[in-house]
Amino acid sequence: MFGARLRQASVVCIRRSALSLVSIICLSGVILHVGWAVAQAQSDTVRQPRVVIIIDDIGNSYEQGLAAVNLPGPVTYAVLPFSAHGKELATIAHQRGKELMLHAPMSNTHHFRLGPGALTDALGEQEFKRVLNRSLDDIPFAIGLNNHMGSLLTQKEEPMRWVMQVAKKRNLFFVDSRTTAKSIAWEVARATGVPTFKRDIFLDHQQTREFLQSQFFKAIRIARQYGQAIMIGHPYPVTTEFLAEAIPVLDEAGVQLVSVSALLMMQHEQRRFAQTQHSECDSTEGYHCQGNE
Repeated sequence: MFGARLRQASVVCIRRSALSLVSIICLSGVILHVGWAVAQAQSDTVRQPRVVIIIDDIGNSYEQGLAAVNLPGPVTYAVLPFSAHGKELATIAHQRGKELMLHAPMSNTHHFRLGPGALTDALGEQEFKRVLNRSLDDIPFAIGLNNHMGSLLTQKEEPMRWVMQVAKKRNLFFVDSRTTAKSIAWEVARATGVPTFKRDIFLDHQQTREFLQSQFFKAIRIARQYGQAIMIGHPYPVTTEFLAEAIPVLDEAGVQLVSVSALLMMQHEQRRFAQTQHSECDSTEGYHCQGNE
């Protein structure tokens, strides 16, 4: 059932095809195609497709940041260090049960200005780690980090290793924003033992509703195919307006919105369950043990 807010704000239309059993849910211009048979098969907690939504660049604008923080559900927020409103917005988000990350500025191939807390390959290890730790200390309640820009730095093994050493010491996760296809940040994180994910979809590098909808659909298709998808957006008015309508539709589409840490926990539990299934066997009860069939 749609909530009262959705009933007031949306137009819902449902059509069924006898062959495909497809329901089309129309919500103020947001259309999600739901295969009912697939959704039913994926309804259990292990197989249900999941998506993460991260909103970057929180902190420069209070109004836009607050609109993003007001989005429904477990959206994750990446806050710029030493920004004008970062601490205040991080505190508000935390009070509302939202998850927070540091949005760490890293050098880029276009030489765009990075602002305070910039990490570059011109810094030695000691100064690099000092800058990163100060940035992390500036964002209250941060339990992870991702890169802001970083198309240059994320290609370099040594500074990425320094990032992950700090992250591991502070028990943080890392999300590779993948601002370049040449990024090795995710691989370095895994090699260092830091919990990590890679971004799948950027939602709004074109700031139109049509583009947002197209990217949102792509993320859902990825989640249905691979079990999960991570999308990154920004606190642009068009993005927050779109997501305020689109997020509630995810349940109707059989897709679960989760935070980064929740997805990490779910993956851990699935791996542990799989290991238990392979290791626990009692041949006296007539079960076929793996390797003895």
